[in-house]
Formats: sequence, C-alpha cells, structure tokens
Amino acid sequence: MITIADISFWGGVGVIGSSKVLIEQGEWRVLLDFGLDFQPGAGLFRGSVRPRPGQILKDRLRVGGAPWIPHLYRADAMAGLDLAGGSDGHTALFITHGHIDHVGLTGWVDPDIPIYASPETQRLLEALSDSGQGTEGGQAKVQALQAGAPLDFGPFRITRYPVDHDVVGASGYSVETDDGIVAFTGDIRLHGRHPDRSLHFAEQVQGARALVIEGTTLSSGFRHAQKPECDVDREFENCLAHTPGLVWMTMYPRNLERVEAFLAIARRYDRTILWPDSQARFLARWALGEAQALSDVIPTAIAEHPERYIIQMEVSEIPRLLEFPHGPGTVFIHSNGEPLGPFDPDYALLHEWLTLAHVPFWSIGTSGHASPDDLRLLVEKIHPDILFPLHSMEPDRLLPPPGTKRWLPERGGRRFSLA
Repeated sequence: MITIADISFWGGVGVIGSSKVLIEQGEWRVLLDFGLDFQPGAGLFRGSVRPRPGQILKDRLRVGGAPWIPHLYRADAMAGLDLAGGSDGHTALFITHGHIDHVGLTGWVDPDIPIYASPETQRLLEALSDSGQGTEGGQAKVQALQAGAPLDFGPFRITRYPVDHDVVGASGYSVETDDGIVAFTGDIRLHGRHPDRSLHFAEQVQGARALVIEGTTLSSGFRHAQKPECDVDREFENCLAHTPGLVWMTMYPRNLERVEAFLAIARRYDRTILWPDSQARFLARWALGEAQALSDVIPTAIAEHPERYIIQMEVSEIPRLLEFPHGPGTVFIHSNGEPLGPFDPDYALLHEWLTLAHVPFWSIGTSGHASPDDLRLLVEKIHPDILFPLHSMEPDRLLPPPGTKRWLPERGGRRFSLA
C-alpha cells in the first residue's frame, strides 16, 4: 500500500523555542524534539502563576502548552482527560539537544516510546537530573544514537549528524520517507567553535524534499552579526586583566565548552569561579571536578581577597551583590546566562540592582543561533524543495532561493503533505 508522508508542527511557530515537529507516514510517527514553551514574561504561566502540583501536564495541555497528541504521554498522566495515553508502538522521539525548549516535555513521554539523542546529550541530561535539574515529570530514558549511523523505524530511516550550537551534543536529523528526506537543523550556527559540523550536515542533506530550519535571529531584523566564541574568550580575559576587584558573572552552564574555556582563563589570572550549589553539582557530575560551590567558601575570604574570585550569580540571588565587595573596581559580566535578555522581566531588575551597587555591566556573549546571512547560506547549500522556517517570531523574513518553495508552519496539527 502506498502511503504519503505528512509533516505537522506542534511548537516553535511564531515563538523562539518549544520545537515539536511530527512526521507521519501511515500509522508510523517520528517526533523531532519535544520542547517546553519558554517565554519569560509571557504565556499564561508567568510570575507567581504556575501549573498546579499533580496537574502540571493536564494544565499545560488545557492551555496549549503541550500538544494534544494521542498515544504519546504516560497513561497515568492522562487520567481524567479525553486523550489516549500509552505507546501505540509506532512512535519514536528524536532530540536535537539538551536545552529546555527542545527537551523539556520528555519527562511526560510514555516509557515504551523510544527516545534517541547524541551520546553527549544523553550524558548531559543524566548529569542535570543527578544535580536536581531534571526535566519536568521525571527523567526520561534516552538512548544514544551514534552520528552517521542510520536507524530504521517503520518506513523511516533516521540519521543523526552533529551540528554546532552553544551546548554539547547538538544534532541535526535526516528523516528518509517514501516522499523524500525531511531535514531538521535543530538549533544551529556557523560562528561557533565547530562550523565544520554544521556545514557537513548541510552537505549530507543536500536536495532534501523538505528542510525545517530554525530562524531565531530573523527577529533581530537582519542587523546583528555574530561574533565567534574565540572573541568571547578574549573579552573575558580582557575583563579579568582590567578588573582589580570582585567579578560577578552569569553564563549558561550547559554551554560546557565556554565553561571550560572560562575556567582555563580564570586559572591564568589566579581566580576561582564560584558556582551556585546546583550548578557546581552539575559541573562535577560532568567531571569538571574543579567546579567550586560558593557555599563552600567563607564569605570573609571573598571580602579579604575579592581579586581572587569570580561569582556566578543566579537571578534569585541578586541581593548578594550587597553582601560582598561592590562599587568601583568590580564588574558584572553577562555571558548569555540568566536573565537571558531585555525580553526577560528580570533583566531590567538586574540592572536596577547593579545601579544601586555601582557595579558596571559588561556583555560579552554570542548567540547559539546562526545569523540571518548564515541561515540563507545553509538554505542555499541544502537547496530543498520545500523550506519550513521554525523557531522564530518572524519566519517570513527567511526568503528561499529560486526553485525552493517556502511554506510557513502553522501550529496545532495542520498537516503538510510531502507528496
């Protein structure tokens, strides 16, 4: 029997993050990513409003924060809902990387549904769970899928390829269907430490029937070039060289390559980075044994020798600015950590505290997402028949090359036929 492959989008439409791409052929389904909506300061669950304990998934489903897809979630989590739980035996989930907006709902997936990711992502999620930062609903069992090794699942053949992003283990996928290949970039960039990975992925999926590509930076209005990670390292070193006192910092601990680079630079300047307890546990679980917790250091030691320390700050701990030496000679480094940016209500609050404490603010990060020019380059290299820009507030700003049709994804299960 001839079946037609369809693709539908259950997240990432009109927003940055929350990716969920469903490919169906006959009774078989491949789901690419299963991210949690992450919109600081937006959405129905914000401020002090949270999903109710014991009703978390149900509340998310009822407000559209999780997709209404049958035979995907654990049966016990579906009690009282008119939605079939438990595996149908014909669904598999593939994760591109370990950011919450791509993996955050996996804890609710029925355990009989296989979940695949890179070995590094598998290890990352285990380390996060062991340090108390696991996914909502519990820790899903993730199987490691080796790069370049095709996996047959029903009528599909799925191949994982490493790509460059600001987290270890980032992957893109090729899903072979009877109607051609569907390629999914996940989150991708060309200005990081491994642009060769992203370009290799593009080469491997050239001529795909459909390309689903992230478009985060399209919302920047095509204005901002992306600096390479080596520039971030140099700026961090320059900051340490010119700051005689205490350095405060917020960076994203899952960006482990940057963590390792910053640790090496800090050592050269005889400084120790002090981490919040949960982050120190995570880094130690990752085998970065030198990650020292702030709680393990006597505050007077920092007060007496502020030039020896860098303190990684959590948003909830902002008032600690007043506990340690502040004012002239100190600095606050923002390196893509939380609060993530001006769209986050805590960002303005952070600046109010820095003004109060007379601590200068220095932004030295770079995006984990390809610039608009690099997105166009990747699309031109792959040159698919159909282009689906996703993971963007302005996907219509990505224009396809001649010969490629652009279809804008629609959230809520509208199927696009690949035949």
